[in-house]
Amino acid sequence: MKVNSTIYKGIEFVEISALPNEQKTSLMQTVSPDLFIKILVDGKLMPRCIQYKDYEEWYDNSYRPTESKEQSNATAVPETRGTKISANLQI
Repeated sequence: MKVNSTIYKGIEFVEISALPNEQKTSLMQTVSPDLFIKILVDGKLMPRCIQYKDYEEWYDNSYRPTESKEQSNATAVPETRGTKISANLQI
């Protein structure tokens, strides 16, 4: 499940330490270190943060929790293939 963002002075971000352990581990292994930011909030430095847009992109495109895969397989609608299409063709 996606975590909620924090907004400070117009910067929407997520603290990596606030992520569930599975997400934290996966994010640290798969995201470029260039995406990590430090934010100074009321004199306190928050060293490991990521902008929420980058977190969302990573979550939607890279992170696949095991339980979500199982749920999507259970609720997946089978794709219809080979649908017959009738046409009047004259040769």
